[in-house]
Amino acid sequence: MTLRYLPLSFLILVSTHSLAQPKHGHAHEHGKGRLEISVDANQVVGKLKVPLEALVGFERVPKTEAETNAINTMNQKLQNPGAFFEANKDAECSPKLISSTIVRDQAGKHADLDYQFDLNCAKLASLKQLSIGLFSEYKRLKKIRVESVGPWGQKSVTAKRDSNTVRF
Repeated sequence: MTLRYLPLSFLILVSTHSLAQPKHGHAHEHGKGRLEISVDANQVVGKLKVPLEALVGFERVPKTEAETNAINTMNQKLQNPGAFFEANKDAECSPKLISSTIVRDQAGKHADLDYQFDLNCAKLASLKQLSIGLFSEYKRLKKIRVESVGPWGQKSVTAKRDSNTVRF
């Protein structure tokens, strides 16, 4: 058996790459979000994680009044999840915001929006699809990976600007 030594620069590169990955296992990629949908009883819970850059154009702490206003405007718009997440009408779903939080990394260079909403559906058996309206409001947002679990089983699809409806 022959021992081979790796160059120190390779080990440093590998270590740096490992540290840069989020602990939850999902990479932070500009323009891309992740939405988890779970359905139980009459309730649909959505958990969205998206880089702040896709929503306001930057991730660091706001430095100007215009950047502060961009954050405030985003927060105000997101108070109404029904404007961005719409179930088919016959399911009779009522949207409600659970939480909306900006989460920053320790260095302050990256930030994600962690957003949770609830759709209380009077006729959950009629729920067939969910349209995602974020793309029309936030042009930097290119795609959202949607993972859902419910009476239909588990499903994973990608929503984009031109195909923003998730079918269950």
